[in-house]
Amino acid sequence: MDRTLYINEKRGLEVTRDGPSIWVREDGLAGKRIPARLIGHVVIVGNVKLDAGVITLFTDNNVPVTFMNKKGDEIALTIPYNHQYNAHYHDQRQILERETSINYYKQWLASERRKIQLKVVKKLSRSVASVFIKHGFKEQDYQDFIIRNIKIGDKKKKNMVANVIGNLTREMILAGIFSAGFDPHIGIINRRENFGMVMDIFYAIEPEADLQTIQFFQSASDKDYIYMSSTGLAISKDGMRDIAQRFENKKRLVNEFIENILDGLFETIRNIKILRQHRCREVIT
Repeated sequence: MDRTLYINEKRGLEVTRDGPSIWVREDGLAGKRIPARLIGHVVIVGNVKLDAGVITLFTDNNVPVTFMNKKGDEIALTIPYNHQYNAHYHDQRQILERETSINYYKQWLASERRKIQLKVVKKLSRSVASVFIKHGFKEQDYQDFIIRNIKIGDKKKKNMVANVIGNLTREMILAGIFSAGFDPHIGIINRRENFGMVMDIFYAIEPEADLQTIQFFQSASDKDYIYMSSTGLAISKDGMRDIAQRFENKKRLVNEFIENILDGLFETIRNIKILRQHRCREVIT
């Protein structure tokens, strides 16, 4: 699986392009050359000195680059430019043509979300999971369960960490969408929004981000990972490292979720086409 390159703001850190590689320099340390072909994702946190050639190197290699501030907010996202339609652009557009197709898609995606929600609940509490399985559960039941497990009064801190994990997850989703030939901007639930398809798929995978957020606060209970800076709350370098390491450890699982949903999207598109063909035959007869 492709590696994620994390670049955190640091005094004396400079990143430049060196042919098909990037060159990372840091005051007092030997430079490090990293071939772009080994990188699948890039996350830049804070004010990092780098030249424009670094960005174009990654976009030329179909590698998205996410820029975040120390609060965990996504500042910008660079993606490869493709002036032509993606391979399945028209298939995505066809879903939007009929209300029945839209509802079919929404029901499918909601079922995928519930599957992952149940996996998360099982991980945190088998007793609650057994109740959910026996009696069923609503979205609010799940949300109440998550809030009880985070056990933190400050919602701003929770949202900061959730944003970082969400940004990392969405970048993986974006890479998967490119690989599958879908258009990242043609969303069905998140219609007429930039990166609408990314947000649609994240809707299904979001429970995994909830779990990683809970695990962060469980591990950080005795650490000062979130502090008050001159510009407000911020996540420390050690906190970012903790988030990144946990995300990397679970990256294979997250990728499986993404691939399963993309496979399901292909199947959903085929089923919608079949339903449409049946209706056409009924009208003709």
